[in-house]
Amino acid sequence: MDSLFYAMLTGHLIADFWLQPSKWVMCKQKNGWKSKHLFFHALIAAILPVLFTMQIELWWFVPVIFIVHYLVDFMKSKSRDGFVAFITDQTVHIGLLLGLSFLIYHPESAFLSQQFWIFSAGFVLVTTPTGILIGKFLQMITLTQNTPLKTNASAWIGMIERILILIFILAGHIQAIGFLVAAKSIFRFSETQKEGNPKAEYFLLGTLVSFLVAILVGMGIKNVL
Repeated sequence: MDSLFYAMLTGHLIADFWLQPSKWVMCKQKNGWKSKHLFFHALIAAILPVLFTMQIELWWFVPVIFIVHYLVDFMKSKSRDGFVAFITDQTVHIGLLLGLSFLIYHPESAFLSQQFWIFSAGFVLVTTPTGILIGKFLQMITLTQNTPLKTNASAWIGMIERILILIFILAGHIQAIGFLVAAKSIFRFSETQKEGNPKAEYFLLGTLVSFLVAILVGMGIKNVL
């Protein structure tokens, strides 16, 4: 697999997470196919992956991705927005990009270009996408709709720690992850104890899942390369 798929994957992750405000998501859930934000989001999610390939002959990918993305997001807006729905939604989107990348013949891209898109996809993946994934997973595990929401500061802490883990793994210093775990535990231990054991367990589970995903992404990048 060359850089075509990884370029489109990076574009998809940016469009679906970085460039989709929460108010757009709420508007889609409220208005369904009548939502103008659904149309604009599907359009961005179709154009950006193709734009990142820098191959104008792949213009016909845009309408294909737009139609599928629009329909999938519309159906998701009518279903319960949980962990399973999130995984199913992303599997269809990414599966479509994977299928399109194999549909046509294209020469192998330069290794440096391939490296760039693999790294880009990996680093984007461990930011907002993983944060949302962890939030929905914890919501499913705790079996409640009243799971405490992360503050902006907590979300940024989670993203930064996953980026650091990715850097440590790719740099060959996996032992540094232990110091990161220890440092975070020291700063957050007293805080979790104040609110009781359930809060401490919730924090511990979220941290372990966050670290696990970051480690798996880092190991995946090294194996792909």
